[in-house]
Amino acid sequence: MYNLFFGSANFKELCLIEEHDFIGLKCPLPVLKAKRVLKNLIKGKKVTFISDDPASPIDFTHFSENEGYEISIKSTSKGIHYFTMYKNET
Repeated sequence: MYNLFFGSANFKELCLIEEHDFIGLKCPLPVLKAKRVLKNLIKGKKVTFISDDPASPIDFTHFSENEGYEISIKSTSKGIHYFTMYKNET
């Protein structure tokens, strides 16, 4: 599934972001499946992972720090977490 995402603050840049739904999977499966997806990700391209595992914010943060990915985390009051990740082009 793809979502539209406005990549810049002034909304000039419109990008498609690949989205992977890992709802229902428990630790460590969401981050392991994300790792497979990210292995083939083109630098600079963004991808979003969705998870309802309570441990996933810690897992994804730790993974992104160790592997050099930028991450943005948004969580809902219903316990759904959205992780948008990309690797810098540098």
